[in-house]
Amino acid sequence: MEYLHVIGTFIFGIILGYLFQRARMCFVGGMRDFYLIRDTWLIKGLFGFFVGALIGFIIFTATGHISAFPWFVDKGLAPIPGDPLGASGSLAGHLILAIIGGFGVGFFSVIQGGCPLRNYVMAAEGNKTAIAYLFGLAVGAVIFHKFVSPLVKAILV
Repeated sequence: MEYLHVIGTFIFGIILGYLFQRARMCFVGGMRDFYLIRDTWLIKGLFGFFVGALIGFIIFTATGHISAFPWFVDKGLAPIPGDPLGASGSLAGHLILAIIGGFGVGFFSVIQGGCPLRNYVMAAEGNKTAIAYLFGLAVGAVIFHKFVSPLVKAILV
């Protein structure tokens, strides 16, 4: 019974991976195409993903699996496992880290030509550039958590 979640997650991941590959799902590419040539094909996936996440959140909240949005518990920021600022982090600190991280991922995604989701799909297809991008994304995440987060925390405290 304890392996049911693992098997379900594996099957769900296979289905989503297939759908993302067939749909050429890419959030950065969707915004790029809409901005440059007003093509709405890929950006529909972004809106569909947002609507699906919203519906999923509503369903899980209604069924009692989620009691509150994780960042806003007890009128403050809840300690989230792996949270770089910890329980002492402020909303401003989280926003600053989100802006810095979002800019970094967005900048390198535009240079690469696709978002991390699209690069995962392309890496699974054997694209060496996408594999290098994902390796750089992992290294960048370590650098961000090891150096940038403590710097922002030290400045704000």
